[in-house]
Amino acid sequence: MIDWRDIQRFLYSHYLMTGVRQAVGALTPAVVIVASGYSYLTGLTMTIGALCVAIVDQAGGAGSQARNGMLLAMALSVVSALLTGLVSAHFTLMWVVIPILTFLFSMLSVYGARGALLGFVSLLIMTLTMRSPMTISDVLVYAGYLLGGGFFYFIYSLVVRRFLKSREERESLSSALFSMADYLRARARLYETRQDIDLSYRDLIRAQSIVVDAVQSIDRGWFEEPTDTRMPDSCETGGTFRLATALQRLLTSFVDTRTDFALLRKGLQAPAVLSAMHETLVSMADRMGQIALNAARNKSTPAQPVAQASLEIIRRELEESANGQADPVKNNALLILRQVYDRFCRAQAMLNELALHTFDTQSSLNAAATQQVVPPPSGSLLMQDRWQLGLYFSSLRLNGVNCRHALRVSVAVLLAMALSYAMAQVFQGEALKAIGTHGYWVVLTVIVVMKPGFALTQQRNGWRLGGTLIGCCVALVLFHVIHDSAWYLAILFLFGVLGYAFVQLNYLVSALCNTVLVLTAFHLLSPGGEIVVGARFLDTLLGCAVALLCSYILPTWEARFLPGLANELKAANIRLLEAAKALAEAPQAAAGLSRTAWSSAQQGVYVALSRFSASYYRMMSEPVRHQLQPAVFNHLMIENHALAMQVMHVESTLRSQPEVDPHISDVLEQARRLLDASATARPLQDEYFLVTDDDMSNPGLQQLTQAARKIGHDMARLHFQADAPID
Repeated sequence: MIDWRDIQRFLYSHYLMTGVRQAVGALTPAVVIVASGYSYLTGLTMTIGALCVAIVDQAGGAGSQARNGMLLAMALSVVSALLTGLVSAHFTLMWVVIPILTFLFSMLSVYGARGALLGFVSLLIMTLTMRSPMTISDVLVYAGYLLGGGFFYFIYSLVVRRFLKSREERESLSSALFSMADYLRARARLYETRQDIDLSYRDLIRAQSIVVDAVQSIDRGWFEEPTDTRMPDSCETGGTFRLATALQRLLTSFVDTRTDFALLRKGLQAPAVLSAMHETLVSMADRMGQIALNAARNKSTPAQPVAQASLEIIRRELEESANGQADPVKNNALLILRQVYDRFCRAQAMLNELALHTFDTQSSLNAAATQQVVPPPSGSLLMQDRWQLGLYFSSLRLNGVNCRHALRVSVAVLLAMALSYAMAQVFQGEALKAIGTHGYWVVLTVIVVMKPGFALTQQRNGWRLGGTLIGCCVALVLFHVIHDSAWYLAILFLFGVLGYAFVQLNYLVSALCNTVLVLTAFHLLSPGGEIVVGARFLDTLLGCAVALLCSYILPTWEARFLPGLANELKAANIRLLEAAKALAEAPQAAAGLSRTAWSSAQQGVYVALSRFSASYYRMMSEPVRHQLQPAVFNHLMIENHALAMQVMHVESTLRSQPEVDPHISDVLEQARRLLDASATARPLQDEYFLVTDDDMSNPGLQQLTQAARKIGHDMARLHFQADAPID
């Protein structure tokens, strides 16, 4: 059932605004050219050029990286068009050059998401150019029109982004706030005794990865700007910055803490209290959703208490248990309950602060917040999109993920070309000619569906096929109901916007919208040609079948990389422990340097945990016979997350209470030794233990060392070397 709140979330999202920007910029050249009396083919070619640049112009990509990406898209589009066009008239040469180009363009995925988009743009132009033979003059004119359309979109995007910059910032921030609401709901499920704690914890890690990535994306957007523009003076933009700062503090208060949910469930034996904690977080999530929506609409949000009744139940439980005698398990559970209650109270104050910043923040009450400067993300995060030619060539090896992917796509394109050629020879009759002339849709489906990972390809395959089938049905209904060309133009724009907007949210819906868009465009050229609808579905079906078959060629199973990613995550946690120990022991003069090292180690853990969890989830979508010890890796993911969160909690405690426990430094060192010892698959000798559990007055420190022990035990069970290669 569709919730109205989800509809509002989409309507005020940066995805919809990006879809409108891309659709208007891509369709405008065709409309202007055709309206000026020039040929439809000229306008269509320029629209294709604009479309290729629009594909790279994704939401949240403001700054020099977005400009460089669009310029690269223009350049690669022209290069692809020239190379493909020059061989299109030579049948034999085309069958040699096309697979080579497919391999080279597919290898661009070594540069991450932006590189993969550029590779797709190049493959798209290649596919659309090889449809029919061209002379040299035709190729030059064709490439010129593509360049003209791409350059138009480039200028258009820069102008639109400049005028809508503050709105895009608000909507990007709103998306991060909604992600925070999803994280709070995932955390709330851990207090439900009916929910499986391991499954709920996996959902929590997934939600945490999403919200941390969203907040870091906002950081990268702010700190891409020059230093003197980081703290804007305008009321609206300054309020956005303060809102982002408050969100970071709220996220830190929840993410940088470790709650032993199993101990809470076991020790409290009070369903009403657990239910109250669940209701408190759900209410906070609803409140966060309201703040996110108002932030996108630039509307004020009144401050108001959240879940007062639930918080009162927790407070009464703490008061009634304060003077009573209880067993150690109950006492530890009550100590955790006190920490949770305090965190809820702080979170309520932060929610009111967020509400205060949603609109009109030029008040004296917020003056202090404007002075806070958020440290920029670590260098490793800001350098992700650097283009190094050496990375491309070093990835040209058969055991590399991207090289195998490029080989699979090349073979699949060859098979798709063969099917397309066969269809053109078979379907030559007037009634079925459309099936033969649109055979390139098979190749197009292959390059859209195939992804580096097996699970991603299968998932994309199903979405593409389902979206195309539904889109064909919708198109047939529209063709029989609507007979006015003006309505078809409106449909083109509507489904163009939705196709762009949903490409990152729901690919099935995006495929549906793109199918209706393409079929409507052909219907405008040749009304009544329902055979094109059948051709579209047949070609998509064949393309999906080819992609499915070729995904088994040199497959890249996630189980191959999980051990290396587990080592990477363990190493990130070791660096975090070392940075926390340095903070605990650092003199006042060196605190700044230690704080910088801590920030870098913290970001490293977030990235490593996100990579490991994403790979684990992909492995669980693969055939069972190719899964490697899923229970062990699931436990590793949970315990590494628990260790990192507990270390971050220790760091925040050090900031507020420097003398909280004399054993903190020893405990951190002991946890580091436990993780180091796991590399040799040998247990740590007793004389190396600096502190016993009995010496630790803080249960959190006990949880920290217990998590390190469990990680070491699981790593030893996997029987792999610490330097396992990662592709």
